[in-house]
Amino acid sequence: MSPKYLIPVGTFFCALILMGAVNKRADVVPPPSNIDSPYTIADSPHSQAKIQVVFALDATGSMSGLIGAAKEKIWSIAGSLAQADPAPAIEIGLIFYRDRGDQFITRRVALSGDMDDVYEQLMQMTADGGGDSPESVNQALNEAITRFKWDTAASTYKTVFLVGDCPPHMDYRDDVKYPVSCKLAAQKDIVLNTILMGDNYNAKKVWRDIANCNQGSFTQVNMDANDIQVNTPYDDQIAELSDKLDNSRIYYGNEEEKTAYSRKVSKSKYISENVSSNVKAQRAEYNTTKAGKGAYYGKKELLENYRDKSVTVGTIKTEELPDEMKMMTMEEREAYLKKKVAERDSLNKELGKYVKMRQEYIEKDLKQRKAEDVDSSFTNKIYKSIQQQTEKKKIYLKKDAKY
Repeated sequence: MSPKYLIPVGTFFCALILMGAVNKRADVVPPPSNIDSPYTIADSPHSQAKIQVVFALDATGSMSGLIGAAKEKIWSIAGSLAQADPAPAIEIGLIFYRDRGDQFITRRVALSGDMDDVYEQLMQMTADGGGDSPESVNQALNEAITRFKWDTAASTYKTVFLVGDCPPHMDYRDDVKYPVSCKLAAQKDIVLNTILMGDNYNAKKVWRDIANCNQGSFTQVNMDANDIQVNTPYDDQIAELSDKLDNSRIYYGNEEEKTAYSRKVSKSKYISENVSSNVKAQRAEYNTTKAGKGAYYGKKELLENYRDKSVTVGTIKTEELPDEMKMMTMEEREAYLKKKVAERDSLNKELGKYVKMRQEYIEKDLKQRKAEDVDSSFTNKIYKSIQQQTEKKKIYLKKDAKY
């Protein structure tokens, strides 16, 4: 990494769980620990359209702009993809990379349909290390292709976005070089897209080679990721409603299931307390979509299951009920759930009104900007690449990118 790019620690794009201790040697990678979250969309109907996206992100010191863009835009990117009709199952994964001798070589966040899980881990990532060039691009690309739980259905759209500013080390003998990984990606039907940050000549050549190997796209942006953010007068109201909806969730099941869902709620609260109203608004909007709603609530959210009649008060064992319902009579339980469902419906109705107003404001704002600035924005570049490529899988994204 060139010293002129060294920037204080930033934070990056799309979520991160530390997948075990990472050995400093590039030929020793962490054991495969990409076990999907219990809320991943692994059991979606086979006929449902599915989109899987892994972002391979340079997390060295010069990438604070990239990491920041990821943290600001991952929800809007997911929301953009959720516009497909019929609604797809969406899974996003992350792999961060640096180089040998840095704090880590790679760190992975498993493909998951639970965006809160992905984002909570992303929040913990900072841009640091580097200071020289090249980086461990080869290892990151190979792990992106081989260490994630890629769907095998021919109808699933699968892609890796490689984002960084420096070329790979080609002098590591115990490394899988990128041309080999490109062939593996083609075999697995994984489209390789690349986004070059800055203007490194050697990196540009490699990024083009990788994008060309399997019908992907090559994009070049500046070190700030050409980001566009639109703050609206409605973000605060949406953020408040989002908090109320988070707190309205009621879970049932055995103790293990309740514990798992309690952790899920805790992640939501952590996100809510540590992000801007703008990000909370993007998150709230995504969670109202068909693609986002299932993972947001999970399989044993009592109000949703009661509404769709997949459970009744009489079919749940008393010990599996939430604590506040255990001492109620059957009639009291019924009345309690009807009241809670009505309260949630009211919140969703109000949220829908503000989300619509927010989108109208954003559309007006974007029209006042230079068209080339909007077209070249980080969010739009990613969305346009996916929009064109998913048509081959009969997944049609006809609307514009979300912001």
